[in-house]
Amino acid sequence: MEKQKLFIVYGTGNDAVGLVGKITTPISKVNGNIVDLRQDVMHGLFTIFLVVDLTAAGVKFERFKEIIGTISEETDVKLFIDKYSPVARSAEKKNLLLILLGYDKPGIIAEISKTLSNYNINIEFSQMVARADIFLMELQTDISRSSLPVKNLKDVLKEHMSAMGISTMFQDEDVFNKQKRIILFDIRNSFIPRELIAEIMKQTGIKSSAISYYAGDALAAMQKSVEYLEGLSVEVIEKLSACFSVTPDTMELVQTLKVMGYKIGLITPALHLFSEAKQPGLGLDYVFDCRIEVNDDDKTVTGTLSSEKPVFSDHKGITEKIKQGEKLSDQDIILLSDKNKKLAQTPGIRFNFEMKILLEYHNQHILSNENIIGILGSFGIPKLG
Repeated sequence: MEKQKLFIVYGTGNDAVGLVGKITTPISKVNGNIVDLRQDVMHGLFTIFLVVDLTAAGVKFERFKEIIGTISEETDVKLFIDKYSPVARSAEKKNLLLILLGYDKPGIIAEISKTLSNYNINIEFSQMVARADIFLMELQTDISRSSLPVKNLKDVLKEHMSAMGISTMFQDEDVFNKQKRIILFDIRNSFIPRELIAEIMKQTGIKSSAISYYAGDALAAMQKSVEYLEGLSVEVIEKLSACFSVTPDTMELVQTLKVMGYKIGLITPALHLFSEAKQPGLGLDYVFDCRIEVNDDDKTVTGTLSSEKPVFSDHKGITEKIKQGEKLSDQDIILLSDKNKKLAQTPGIRFNFEMKILLEYHNQHILSNENIIGILGSFGIPKLG
């Protein structure tokens, strides 16, 4: 049997429709056989790796290099080519999937790589996303040469990751069939950035003492908040809801998590009239929020919370409902909260808010100061300073 003539072709460029076809078609025309291909797009950057077998090709290597050069010129993808000598897969290989989740900060990946190297763990594949202060990384590793048994190794890795504020999950069986997992963002603070809240209060003459009732119990605070909305038109609330838009970081984070196979849930004391309006566009699988009664006759809010127990305050009930519906265990449901005092903004799920309509409604006496106090609370617990 003739020995394979393997070469690796790799490169990067700006993403465009049809790039994979434009790269692979000229290779196929000279009977080059692509035996492995990895391609990805990261923030508009196109990356590709191909292993090409030229055993049956009708061209010599120098001619093939010229073909790759022509492809590079025509596609604006900078391509390179090298000889490739594959290493046979070891029969002793043992895979371990690591899922690392926490709050983002500089140096996390370097520290993770160093820790794994110290225990002779080889990273074979990894993918990560860090947006809106959230860090998630998945690593497919080979632990066959690790100096520790699996149980000890897991304990040590958990301890090292915990010191960095990172939660660690493992999958050591059927690692190529990733288990279904759900990430819940427990966001108690307001979706409106604190500097914008301060500006709204400044423009309307509302004193910071007016929202001091939020220092207490969240459920009692939300009840107080909705009292300020009694008699307010649902149409006004809907127009204010339209002033919200998802931040680019949030959209990219959620879309990447979905591509990686995660389901996403949101727990918030924000009113359902605001939070549920953003559920479809954001692609959330679950929303657990705070419901306000609506008078269907005159389409106004009543100023009282729903008689049902607000789900945002029932973590146990939420996780049990998801576990039963999705047939998951506790370790498959990951909870992230905004209780981290070091974070300047709400982590993970963030919105932009255009305050112009709100201020116009205030100037036209459609919204009173009391209404605005209630509205500020309707987006979650407002904080200043």
